[in-house]
Amino acid sequence: MKKYEYKCVYIWGFGEKTTRILNEYGRQGWELVCTWSAWHYFKREIEG
Repeated sequence: MKKYEYKCVYIWGFGEKTTRILNEYGRQGWELVCTWSAWHYFKREIEG
């Protein structure tokens, strides 16, 4: 069974700033699950 870790991040900003931040999380292996207002919820699979 796959296991995940989760992260909730408050990202305030629009356009290029938010895109830059989201791309950085993506490079770190985080997958954006959903957003609510300025809150962004991520998950990534735990190895092992």
